[in-house]
Amino acid sequence: MSSHPLYGIYKKLPIPLQSAACWFYGLNFVIHQYNKSFYRKLAWLLESERWSASEIEAYQNERLGNIIRDAYENVSYYRETMDKLKLRPSDITTVKDLPKLPILKKEDIRNNIDKFVSKNTDKDRLLFRHTSGTTGKSLHFHVNRETDTLQWAIWWRHRNRFGMTNKSWHVNFRAPLFTPAEQNEPPFWRWVHPMRQVVINMQHITPSKIHHIADFLNQHYFKFYTTYPSFIHSLATIAIEKGLTLKNPPEVIFMGCENTFDFQKQCVKKFTGARITGQYGFAEACGNASECEHGLYHEDFELGVMECYEPERLDDARVKGKIVCTGLTSAEFPFIRYEVGDVGIWENDNTPCPCGRQSKLLVRVEGRQDDYVITPEGGSVMRFDYIFKDAQNVMESQIVQEKLGEIVVYIVKRSSYTQKDQESIRNEIEKWISNSLKVKFVYVPEIEREPNGKFRAVKSLLKEAISDDGCPDCGLPI
Repeated sequence: MSSHPLYGIYKKLPIPLQSAACWFYGLNFVIHQYNKSFYRKLAWLLESERWSASEIEAYQNERLGNIIRDAYENVSYYRETMDKLKLRPSDITTVKDLPKLPILKKEDIRNNIDKFVSKNTDKDRLLFRHTSGTTGKSLHFHVNRETDTLQWAIWWRHRNRFGMTNKSWHVNFRAPLFTPAEQNEPPFWRWVHPMRQVVINMQHITPSKIHHIADFLNQHYFKFYTTYPSFIHSLATIAIEKGLTLKNPPEVIFMGCENTFDFQKQCVKKFTGARITGQYGFAEACGNASECEHGLYHEDFELGVMECYEPERLDDARVKGKIVCTGLTSAEFPFIRYEVGDVGIWENDNTPCPCGRQSKLLVRVEGRQDDYVITPEGGSVMRFDYIFKDAQNVMESQIVQEKLGEIVVYIVKRSSYTQKDQESIRNEIEKWISNSLKVKFVYVPEIEREPNGKFRAVKSLLKEAISDDGCPDCGLPI
C-alpha cells in the first residue's frame, strides 16, 4: 500500500475513505489471485506433498530438463554460459547434473537483466518484482503469472497444514503502511474485508499505542496471525512489559521473511499461547521450504530445487551450506543455481520426518551469509540468540560488527534492566563467543529496521570497511 503511486493521496483521506480504499484493494487482490488457477494448483499441491521420494525425484528431473533446454535455446545469458563451458542441454538432465553449471549471483542478474528474459516472451506480460535488499542494493527481475500463483498456493498449503484457509479471518502485522505512520489516535489498524484480514503496521507497535492494539485484538476473534518474527516479538515484549494479556488469542502464528530465534518464540508463546510455525521463501520464487507439524522445513519441491552449496558436514551428520536454488516453473526468466544469500542446515538424508512427507528437510535457515561476526581468533559466528536466552530484562537486541575485534550490542531494555544484566550478557559472550572480543553496549528506544522492514539480529558492516581481498590483519575473506 505505502509503495502505491497514490499513497500520498490515500494517507490524507479520512479514515472511512481509507477503509473503502482498503476494501477495493482487497477485492482486486482476491479477484486476480484467488482464481480458478490458484485453487487447481492448491488441490494439486495437497496431493503432491504426499508423493514418494522417487516420484519427487522424477518430477524435478523432468521439469529441470525442460527448464535447461528452454534456457539454452531462448535465454542468451545461459546460452553464452553453457557454450563457454562446452555444455549442451543433454549434459544436464537430472538434479545431480546441476553442479556442472556455475553459481548465479545477484550481481550477474543486475549486470545482464535483459539477457535473462526468454526471447519467446513478451516482457510486458510478466510480473515485475524487486527485492529491496538489506544491503541497500535492490535486485530487479520478472516472474510469470503461473509461478506467482503457484507461490501463493504453496504458502496457503503451509497454512492449510494447520487448519487455515483463505476464508479464515486473520491479522497481518506488516511493514507497508495501511495506517499512516503519523496517525496518533486509534484505530491503528485497517480492515481488508475481501481478504478476511486486518492489517496492523509495525510502525504502530509502540508502548504508547499498545493498549489500543491489545484492546482491539481482545474484542475480535482472529484465527491466525501472519507476521515477521521481530514484529510480533515487539508486540509481545511491550505488552508483557505493560502487564497486558491476550484474552482472545489466535490458534496459530505464521512467521516468515526473517530468522526466528528461540527467545522470540518463547516470548511470543508466553503472550499468545499460540502455535508458532514458519516458512522460508523469497521474491525470486525459485525455491521455498515450509514447516510441517513436527517443526522441520520441507522443500516445496514443486517450485524449485534447493541445493546445499559448499557443504560442511556437522557432528550430527547434518550438512550446513549456502542455499542455492533452481526454479522449475518460470522459463521466461529462469533462475538456475541462484545463490540466495542465506545459509541453511539440512537434515541427514537417512532421517525421515515423522509427518511422512518425503521431500528434503531443512532443520533451519541460519541467516544471510554476510550476517556473521569475525572473532579475533578467526572464527565466524552467526547465531547469538542463545546469549540472550536468560536475559529476561532485554526487550530486543542486535549485534553489529563495524570493525575487527569488536562488536556493538544494541539493546532495548526493560525498566527492570540493571548493570547486572549487562555484565551477564558480557560474560555469556566471553564464555560462548570469544574472551578477547571487545564488547560495547549501546541502549536505544528501538532497533532500527532495514529499508524493507526486516530485522537483522546479527549485522556485519565489515565489507563496507574492508577490501574484497580480505582482512588486512589475518587475510580471512570477509
